[in-house]
Amino acid sequence: MQKREHKHARGVLERPKAIEDRLAEGRAERESVPLAAHAEWPAPPDRRDPVGILEAQNATRVAELVPIRHGRMIVSPFTFYRGSAAIMAGDLSRTASTDLRVQCCGDAHLSNFGMFAAPDRALVFDLNDFDETLPAPFEWDVKRLVASVVVAARGNGHRRKEQAAAARTTVTAYRTTMAKASRMRFLDVWYTRFDAEKIVAELAATIDKASTKSARKAVAKAHTRTSLGSLSKFAEQINGSYRIKQAPPVIVRPPETMTDEFEQIVHRGLADYASTLTPDRRVILDHYHYTDFVRKVVGVGSVGTEALMILLMGDAKDDPLFLQFKEAKPSVLAPYTGDSEYAHQGERVVHGQRLMQAASDTLLGWVTGTGTDQREFYVRQLRDKKGSAEIELMAPARLAIYGELCGATLARAHARTGNAAKITGYIGDDDTFDRALERFAVAYADQNDRDYEAFTDAADSGRIAVQRGV
Repeated sequence: MQKREHKHARGVLERPKAIEDRLAEGRAERESVPLAAHAEWPAPPDRRDPVGILEAQNATRVAELVPIRHGRMIVSPFTFYRGSAAIMAGDLSRTASTDLRVQCCGDAHLSNFGMFAAPDRALVFDLNDFDETLPAPFEWDVKRLVASVVVAARGNGHRRKEQAAAARTTVTAYRTTMAKASRMRFLDVWYTRFDAEKIVAELAATIDKASTKSARKAVAKAHTRTSLGSLSKFAEQINGSYRIKQAPPVIVRPPETMTDEFEQIVHRGLADYASTLTPDRRVILDHYHYTDFVRKVVGVGSVGTEALMILLMGDAKDDPLFLQFKEAKPSVLAPYTGDSEYAHQGERVVHGQRLMQAASDTLLGWVTGTGTDQREFYVRQLRDKKGSAEIELMAPARLAIYGELCGATLARAHARTGNAAKITGYIGDDDTFDRALERFAVAYADQNDRDYEAFTDAADSGRIAVQRGV
């Protein structure tokens, strides 16, 4: 597919403005959008039905998987929030918004940060979900993150003062990290990354022993989540060849009537996918051959989009490579910010991920499925030392520290594509912005509670089908 017109290109011969000029331009943005305006969340009278928004998404998803999506969302207000990116995108579009655009994640809640292996095999901490990535006002991501802190804190039984304090700590980390980036050489900003082992070592001096032990355990577990570690977990040998084990309804083979169609998607897809890799990465695939594939349900909000687990094997019996084909649909931000410059949604996800992450999966690529649906996918390694925090088990102090880490990580990601000095000039060097977003986060967590109640009512009345415990 042809790329759409690039929206942010700037000639390399154009001289950038001095930092003081950019800081001043950021401060001038407050004339149209005062910092205090970000504290407000009054639900508009014509706000769309939140359940209806989810139903509209379901119309283009795999029908038999939709009840599983509902079942995962209905567990708690926090799991509902994880699946509600489309609802919040519409709400954010109704708030006062700046013209300070960055490459946004689009779904920057606490559970979409985590650990994974960089190409040099070091374990890094970063954003790790980009299904909704698109250029948008920087504060939309910050609000999504900070509200998730309050929603999670409530679910964990934290007091209201603790909820608000964790939210404020998260924004403060974003603000101070952005201010630091505004004074750095851009190449230093670009290459900055957060080493997971170093983070844990530094935290050990400031947090309790139980939290330190939990963090070290998470790092150790991430090191085991590799393609080789997945071979015994997900596959078995049958007549000398590896086959992926089924675990219905989460890991299944497609119906016999659709087997040929899916085989074409996989075989044609692997060939087309290779063409999206650079030659130095394409050579990796040359050392592996296709062995098997299944459908695999992933995530919460993503459930119902097509996702395939594909097993490739090298020459040795202990040389597996698990890939995931994950369907990419238009970003939930697109109706409010405009379409991506990339017509292919998988390509949109891949380039957004590369822009925001300090180090990305070596094998990121994209492909268009065959058949009548022509679904668009992005491709990544299924398990490459990926690890995540157990948000629902965090005590107040631990959640605040984790929010602080996520806030700093988001700022670093935004500084790569946005104007750090303008954003710093806008949000200032005191806690006005922090406290405004704290108030927004509390108000929006209230909204999430109301939406969750409407969602559970829809389940109880039979309006939506729910399959729990999957």
